[in-house]
Amino acid sequence: MPDFVAILPTNIQLPVEVIGANLHGQQFVERTETLSISRSVVTILLKNILAPDTELIIRNPETNEEAVACIVGTPQEDGVAHIYKFIFTDSAANIWRLQFPAAEPHKLVQLECSGCHTVGSHSISEGEVELLESARQLLRPCNICNSRRAWKKPACEAVPGKQAAAPNPNPIPTKATPFLEERRKARRTAMKMAACIRFSGLDDVVPCENISKEGFRFSSKKQYPEGTRVEVAVPYSTSGLNIFSQAVIKHCAKKPDGEFRHGVAHVKRSGSIGWDP
Repeated sequence: MPDFVAILPTNIQLPVEVIGANLHGQQFVERTETLSISRSVVTILLKNILAPDTELIIRNPETNEEAVACIVGTPQEDGVAHIYKFIFTDSAANIWRLQFPAAEPHKLVQLECSGCHTVGSHSISEGEVELLESARQLLRPCNICNSRRAWKKPACEAVPGKQAAAPNPNPIPTKATPFLEERRKARRTAMKMAACIRFSGLDDVVPCENISKEGFRFSSKKQYPEGTRVEVAVPYSTSGLNIFSQAVIKHCAKKPDGEFRHGVAHVKRSGSIGWDP
């Protein structure tokens, strides 16, 4: 596939995989097609019913490029399926490598961090404007909290003397922990979903912190030493059909709360191991 294809028409059908949880909390992977694509919004026909403001992964099955997206607006019905409009949480996401017309100028808005309640000016894209109007919040890094936080429109005007964040249209993300640094070959996607770790005949259902095609990171009360071979199913559903595959624990670290954070890499069919997630 070339780096970019010709400028996109509004309506275009491209293969897509949607990964997430439905209205009943069951994990699913559904392969379908797009109905339309713009710079930051994609319309998709799904059989699964989703809850409002659902966040999930949208993947290009031809390249395995993926990005996190959130529902905006109200879904429409189309027979037995549902038409959803999604906006990418990362305005730079372009998993189909399409060339779009020039973007609209960014809009400057006042937002308040949900963590430290710092109020500051933020330059947001047209897609982020639509997401803010629909979800009433944006996920952005906060230099004070030193983490990604939900930013909302302040309930009232900023109080004089209150600490304010400087405008930062391209904030620098916080540094990853050592085992997550430049060794990655695939882009991680922050996504909360259930996974199942099977070891010595016992199943351990755990929450994922991030996921990619090469592996994922999870936390558990159990400790799995580095190098442990396990079987994993991700996403995992207690009431659905789950497919387990071979994987290996690449990192294990104890958290302050007593649980253990693990990085797991899928074992490829050839027997080789993926990157450190």
